[in-house]
Amino acid sequence: MNMLKRGVSLLLSGTLIFAAVVPAYAAETQEPSEKEEVVYATLKADGSVESTYVVNSFSGGEITDYGQYANVKMLNTDDSIDQEGDKITFSTSAEKAYYQGDLPDAQLPWKISLTYFLDGEEVRPEELAGKSGALKIRFQVAENPQCSGGFYKDYALQASFTLDTEQCANITADDATMANVGGDKQLTYTILPGEGIDTLITADVTDFEMKAVSINGIRLNLSVDVDDQKIRDKVSELMNAVEQLDNGAAELSNGSVEVKGGTSQVKNGASDLHSGVGQLDEGVVTLQNGLETVQQGLDALNSQSSALTSGSKEFQTALRTIQTAVDSLSVTNQDLSDLAAASGQIHQAISDLYDGAAALQANLSVEQYKAVLAQNGLDVDSLKSQNASAVETIQYYESMLQQMAGIPGLSQIVGQYQGQLMGTAEQIKALLNANTAALQGSESYVEGVSSQLPALTQGLSDLKAQYETFDTAISKLVNALGNMTGNLSALADGIDQLSENYTALNAGIEGYTDGIAQLAAGYQQVMAGVSSLAQGSKALVSASGKLYDGTVELYDGVASLCDGAQEMANGTGKFRQEAPNMENELEDKIDGLMNSLGGNQGNPQSFVSDKNTKVDSVQFALQTAAIEKAEPEKTSQEQPEEPSFWQKFIGLFSTK
Repeated sequence: MNMLKRGVSLLLSGTLIFAAVVPAYAAETQEPSEKEEVVYATLKADGSVESTYVVNSFSGGEITDYGQYANVKMLNTDDSIDQEGDKITFSTSAEKAYYQGDLPDAQLPWKISLTYFLDGEEVRPEELAGKSGALKIRFQVAENPQCSGGFYKDYALQASFTLDTEQCANITADDATMANVGGDKQLTYTILPGEGIDTLITADVTDFEMKAVSINGIRLNLSVDVDDQKIRDKVSELMNAVEQLDNGAAELSNGSVEVKGGTSQVKNGASDLHSGVGQLDEGVVTLQNGLETVQQGLDALNSQSSALTSGSKEFQTALRTIQTAVDSLSVTNQDLSDLAAASGQIHQAISDLYDGAAALQANLSVEQYKAVLAQNGLDVDSLKSQNASAVETIQYYESMLQQMAGIPGLSQIVGQYQGQLMGTAEQIKALLNANTAALQGSESYVEGVSSQLPALTQGLSDLKAQYETFDTAISKLVNALGNMTGNLSALADGIDQLSENYTALNAGIEGYTDGIAQLAAGYQQVMAGVSSLAQGSKALVSASGKLYDGTVELYDGVASLCDGAQEMANGTGKFRQEAPNMENELEDKIDGLMNSLGGNQGNPQSFVSDKNTKVDSVQFALQTAAIEKAEPEKTSQEQPEEPSFWQKFIGLFSTK
């Protein structure tokens, strides 16, 4: 704008230098002369008006103009100018003549306000120069109701702020066009006719100063070719889209209700699954306790094996001692007593083993195993059936989730939980299948052990019967030896035969005890499997709980979606009902927009007086006071040189 004003000044100067002198055209007329107006206003730094004057320009001749001026003066000629009330007349032979009229109480079309804040506190502009801190400038433009005429609705404003980047950093101005001009940052605001502005400029300032703010107003008259029919067609498309949106919202609401019902079933199923898994866990605990009881019985039986083998070895040792003694004819009554005692221990151990094996055979079978678990609340066959049913139920819910993921509008919310739920469901199925496999393995193992017990019991029964005969023979032998009066040679032969037969018997006893030890060790593996099953059951309970919690969250999300879809359907229905009225309002807005784009096609209105009916153009040039630090006082007492006429004239069109 400064360049434009300097250009105007040079043009006017050139016009004055090269203007040809023509005879004055004298004609008395009361009609106003054709002219152009430029309204100049000096504003204070806060935007309030300080002074206003108007520069009127005419072609040469007899000039008549009107205006309530405080005083008038010619600017580029020495022609006399007369003022009578609101009538101004002069005659000039200049090709272009300019005069200035002062308007002391003029009301501009705009109320302009500049408010300054430093570090959050409001500061008067005259106190801001040289300060540092966080600066905020609030720039406001609004209509001045005290100004008559249509200037506010017909004229656009362009406001320019210039900030020195050496003094201002981190500049923000959201509504401005920002450009670099040398070392300055220029902020330009364009304010359309009939529109005000309320905006902020912020910066971090150091030793702050700011040049004058320049605000120019011109009449907006755009010659634009706009196909308003296309806009109206788009409005019709919008109305059709509203109907489609309403129909889609209703379908979404109905679909969300169905989905809500499905997720409710999923939630209830997950709750039943969690309860069933809890019962399964209780059954697994009962199974583990029952198997521990069986393990304790096997351990007790195995613990007696050492006594059996130890007694057998002692008896074999005593028998060999007797054999040696008989062979050396040195058998004593104490040896015989030891032999009888050892035989009695073996007989008692075999009897105890047989009783334990018989009790174990009576109490260990698959049917009794299941019956014991049933007494403790666990039906093995029903549990396996429930496991299979639970796996099928989970697969059904997985299929339902896949279907729900394909429903429009629901895929995103289902996707938030699908990955976690599907992974948890796979873990639960694996645990259920493992639980069934463990139950079947336990049944198989119990059945295998149970099938071997009759042979073991029968063997012990035979061993018991044989040893009773053997023990009777030992007793008779001991008695006979105690009252020995017979042939020692026959005794030695009998003892040799007894020792030979007992070696085979001792081998059988050791084989039996090894079998019992293997049986106890094998059952420990069953217990380890059941322990793993118990841990898996606990994990299954936890996982089913998480699955239930996930389905609850899913149900809550779908319920929220259902409520939102219903609210959306209500809103689109209301929107659809109001759409016809909205279409009429949009048509009116389009008409108003087309009129505003064309602007006011009539002649410009004079800012000075309604009597001026031949105005070609009216412009506004407003400028605020700069925010500057006070200049140091000059020591020289010299009077400032009075500016020449041309300096004064050019100064009217230049900015500081």
